[in-house]
Amino acid sequence: MIGQPPRYTLATPVFRFRSLAALSGRAALGGDRETLLACLQLGRLCAGIVPPYELTRDVTLERTEHTKQWLSSLAVPSGIRSTAFGITGALAGHDRARCAVAFEDLVKAAVGQLDEASRAELNALVHELGGSPTAGHPRHTVTQFHPS
Repeated sequence: MIGQPPRYTLATPVFRFRSLAALSGRAALGGDRETLLACLQLGRLCAGIVPPYELTRDVTLERTEHTKQWLSSLAVPSGIRSTAFGITGALAGHDRARCAVAFEDLVKAAVGQLDEASRAELNALVHELGGSPTAGHPRHTVTQFHPS
């Protein structure tokens, strides 16, 4: 069958924070880069509690504790630090709505370091977190092609 992928191919996974990762790689060493890395790590943690991952509370708590230790060592402005720790508190409670509010505050606090594409990636996550847990969320799916 011309034009169709092979039968058992998987969809190519897409990293949801490509712009933020690229921006943090280009940022100068120091506070700006560490702020962007904190946004990236916290974004990845928050993305873990929404579909398709929906990590358990125990796994989220463990990852959050390790992230809190790491965040304490970063050279970020105090406003960013306190907002970041607000997100870890919301994650510890596995509270998506609280995560959305706290993450929106982080995006506002880091507006000077974020570019438009990175803000769009993080705002999409805020939107997902703000939806109800039972609402339909976009899922990353694996397509399996069956022979005709």
